[in-house]
Amino acid sequence: MDHLFQEVIMSEPFIYFSTYAVREGHLDEALDSCRDVARLVESREPRMLVFHFFADESGRQITCLQVHAESESMANHMSLISEHLARSGSWLESFSNAVALGEAPAVMTQWYQEAGEQLARFPRHVAGVTRVGAPVG
Repeated sequence: MDHLFQEVIMSEPFIYFSTYAVREGHLDEALDSCRDVARLVESREPRMLVFHFFADESGRQITCLQVHAESESMANHMSLISEHLARSGSWLESFSNAVALGEAPAVMTQWYQEAGEQLARFPRHVAGVTRVGAPVG
């Protein structure tokens, strides 16, 4: 049987997405910050499988999508980006639609509690398929 894609099985993936409201007049700063974080992820986070930012047409909202091999990768990510989070106050107005799929690490739930922000949690992975990599053959 020919396989078109190399398949990677992850027993406990962790997926996170959130939308950030950008302060009026701070879009360029927000985009630069997102690009800096993406470069950091690319160079220092090999267990991060997917990491993307998307901006809406108005330039007032940015959504981040992350797919980690496991929740420990998210804890590592939060440690690495702590400086960026501390500096984001100049452009970041608020969080919304924050969702954790998989068991959220304690550092993440604690951060959301301290920030007074909501985090929807779905800790129980029921089923799924993950395909990562280039086509084979």
